[in-house]
Amino acid sequence: MPYVPPPRRAAHQRIAERNERLTRVGPGTPMGNYMRRFWHPVAATAELRRDAELPVIPVQILGERLALFRAEDGGLGLVAERCPHRGAALSYGMVEDDCIRCPYHAWKFDRQGRCVDQPAEPDDNPLKREIRISAYPVQEVGGLIWAYLGPLPAPLLPRWEFVVREDYEQDVGISRLPCNWLQVAENTMDPVHIEFLHMMYTNYVRKRKGLPVIPLRKHKKLEFELFEYGIIKKRLWEGDSEDSEEWRVGHPQIFPCTAQVSYHDGWVQFQIRVPVDDTNTRLYWYNCRPRNAGQPRRSEVPMWENPWAGPDGKYIPDQLNAQDMMVMISQGDITDHSVENLASSDQGVVMYRRTLLEQIERVERGEDPLGVIRDEAKNTPWIDLPIEREISFGFQGVQASAAYEFPETERQKHEAEPAQ
Repeated sequence: MPYVPPPRRAAHQRIAERNERLTRVGPGTPMGNYMRRFWHPVAATAELRRDAELPVIPVQILGERLALFRAEDGGLGLVAERCPHRGAALSYGMVEDDCIRCPYHAWKFDRQGRCVDQPAEPDDNPLKREIRISAYPVQEVGGLIWAYLGPLPAPLLPRWEFVVREDYEQDVGISRLPCNWLQVAENTMDPVHIEFLHMMYTNYVRKRKGLPVIPLRKHKKLEFELFEYGIIKKRLWEGDSEDSEEWRVGHPQIFPCTAQVSYHDGWVQFQIRVPVDDTNTRLYWYNCRPRNAGQPRRSEVPMWENPWAGPDGKYIPDQLNAQDMMVMISQGDITDHSVENLASSDQGVVMYRRTLLEQIERVERGEDPLGVIRDEAKNTPWIDLPIEREISFGFQGVQASAAYEFPETERQKHEAEPAQ
């Protein structure tokens, strides 16, 4: 290892300690405690249908392994996956009424985590009353199943406008990324990467394939500002006036880990980056589009796989979402901030990290962090976030995602649009 002079070594140590606070999400960690103050999606409704053959699935979030089950009344339960008897997985359990039984010795737990039956033990066994497993509140909204893992009373589950509006239809793509959540979420706070990853690199790949290139554009100005639910990102492209909605309005990074972005024809997308553990992230690409007049509502929000690699296991270099995931994953399991060299164009990333650290400190003081909602009036009928409705560029002819197992007519809607 090369010699590092003491002052620089001390600076590296401070950055490394800050990196730990920002990236580790398990129980009891600073970021884990902060993240647990918010509702997060743990599954799509399509993953746990009411008519599912086995109405229980394993989920992992914030370093906790859990079993998500649908009770016979249609309600949901979310409990620790490990049975406290012999450690078997409740995610293989049997659902009875509003409870789940372990498949090993049939210990039975209700949705509050209480052990209500131990069939091989005497009825008066006092151990039954003492046994309890972790259980968390869950809600089903907009085709997603949301969970809250923090201290009670739980805040309100935010009713984001395009998630709950009945004149919009939704679909959700899911990506599984083997890297830390922060390097996924920071991508939105780095708008200039569009010029290079999605324009310059796309043209490099397209030229080598003999395909037409797309026009290149440059950012003229960037601005980031705090608001009630996070940070608003604004950009001004060269050739646009300051009256453009991308500069006047912008779009938000909703704390802690969601971006809301706007595309053409009224299409709005939420990119929800859920930490599975320290080195894995589940990314929900939640799309919302105006429903055509007279078009009936879907009975279910469709779910599709949005892969970062093709069948050969290699990155997909000419699809916009896959390009983002390529650079997120290639930074490593957890990006080492101490070896970065941030520049002026990284102002959004710097602001995001600094604000997250400030919010961790608020939680440590016993305060609600930015974006937690407890006022029902703010949440009704929905939360109207600032979002530009007109954007001045696109990627015509460039596919946004592979959209595996997605109907062809729907897949086509994902083409010719920017990644973010």
